[in-house]
Amino acid sequence: MNDEKDYRLVNIQKKEIKLRQQRHEIIVSDSEKALDMILDAKAPATLTQSFPDQDLYYLMHKIGPYDFIPVLAMATSEQWEYVLDVEVWDNDRIDIEYMTKIFDVLYKADPHRLLRWAVKEKPAFFEFYLFKNMVVKIREHDELPPEDFNDYITIDDKFYFRFPEKPKNRDDEPSKPKNSQEAWELIEKMLKAVAQMDLSVFHGILLETESVLPSEIEEEEFRLKNLRLAEKGFLPFHEAMGIYQPARIDSLRKRPDNSSLKQKEYDPEIPLPPQFFSQFLKGDNLFVKSLKLFDPKLILLIESELAALINKVISADKIKLKAKEDLEKAIIKTCDYLNLGLEIILKGKLKPELARDVILKYFLEDIFRTGSRAGIKLKTKAVNWFKQSFTNKNNLPLSFLGENFLGVIGGLFLDRPLFFKNYASGELYSNFKSIADIHQTSRLLKQIIAADTIIGKLNIDIKSFKLGILTYKTLILTLWAKEKLKLPLNLEPIDTTIFKDFFKALFQKTESETDDQIQLNDLIFWVSETTGIKQTELTKECLEVLTDLINELEQEYAAVDPENIDPRFIPHFLLTKS
Repeated sequence: MNDEKDYRLVNIQKKEIKLRQQRHEIIVSDSEKALDMILDAKAPATLTQSFPDQDLYYLMHKIGPYDFIPVLAMATSEQWEYVLDVEVWDNDRIDIEYMTKIFDVLYKADPHRLLRWAVKEKPAFFEFYLFKNMVVKIREHDELPPEDFNDYITIDDKFYFRFPEKPKNRDDEPSKPKNSQEAWELIEKMLKAVAQMDLSVFHGILLETESVLPSEIEEEEFRLKNLRLAEKGFLPFHEAMGIYQPARIDSLRKRPDNSSLKQKEYDPEIPLPPQFFSQFLKGDNLFVKSLKLFDPKLILLIESELAALINKVISADKIKLKAKEDLEKAIIKTCDYLNLGLEIILKGKLKPELARDVILKYFLEDIFRTGSRAGIKLKTKAVNWFKQSFTNKNNLPLSFLGENFLGVIGGLFLDRPLFFKNYASGELYSNFKSIADIHQTSRLLKQIIAADTIIGKLNIDIKSFKLGILTYKTLILTLWAKEKLKLPLNLEPIDTTIFKDFFKALFQKTESETDDQIQLNDLIFWVSETTGIKQTELTKECLEVLTDLINELEQEYAAVDPENIDPRFIPHFLLTKS
């Protein structure tokens, strides 16, 4: 008997491995080819029903819901239910418009099966949808038809239903949804089909629809939906949020035993993990490279852990899975945080073999939280500084920090801090995914704090600013120019005629020193004298801020003729046209 059992288990295992390979080829193929591969398979129904719910849902959006109808016709009711769970909910409320879209797709896939399933398995859900879209009237045998009889639809001259033409304010009648016409046509077809299948069931549906308590149904369906999704790793928001809880390296949980990651005997009762994310594991970062070093049998268990982690990110970020791009966003973010966590744990020893050992030692979730901690530390530092900053105390907008610094601070102030790339690779922001991103942002944050510190010690009256665009650059450079021109140290604009003298001296040629050395030394001396900070005590970041200012002036204006300067094209100073 044991030999027979083992033989059957081996056959099941071989079949599942073959199906898994087939599913992977379909997922990574383009949409048209993927659809053909499913429909042209030897057993398309078996193949379709073998897909994990998430993989099938991903394919639905990759191929297109209506093009995917032949595949949905072969899907299981559990796979249909997953589509409803992730499509029709907007946080804790049901989105009626999306309900119409999904019911329409499923009705076209298999109308009789959908209706039997809705009536037997999800009656409250189905009746809630009907209640939100139509009004029911039941005529007793001794009653006349409704006054607005022509507006109602009836099959047996006893049960009437109609669709409201105008939005209603009453609680007992529904409001008109955006896709109302599509919903009305669909509901009429569905109800007539139910009546043809079983008139008593049709009567029961309308009778119950009239007495629906929508808030109670919505609350109960929300609870059941959360339970179903939790089984797949989609935890409720308040629980999934823990994925971002910062983790120190010395507090990481070690796997109880390396054997926990060893390939175990295949269990047909435990489904294999989804594979939709595999095509997005690209690039040459440390995490992706380390995955390539795992044994093919072992990688299944790593993928299971990764899939669960991605689902937690989707729940924590409240990502609405309305398109394949939404899934891609969650996958890329998860991989970026894992890569950052690995780099932090390895402390610069960025070798894939070492990263693989880290994954074998620690859970992916803890590695993710290590990466999360690095971004949160920067965010906390930025928030704490801003509370006491000159910028905040004077109610200045963040644009006062200038375009580049504004981008950095803006990224750090988000709920999930982001790395400001400034379109370096076509993106304005991206996830923190390497130690280099952390170091660059940390350096710029120190410069922002340094610039704010300098301005705070200048004792300038912000109220004196009346004209122009005020940034930390214009403030420092305008006061410096006024000092050299012997003008009052306020933020009133400088007359262009007077400013020309400063502009000429700014780029005056000398033989002993380069121009920018003279300018920089003079600016440093002025800042030191004005703020009371000794030159030897000016921090590295202060000097970097001042150096960048001089470099900008050199790049922007060194070739400009002083006689042709125009205030509109010199935004580094507050100027007025003479």
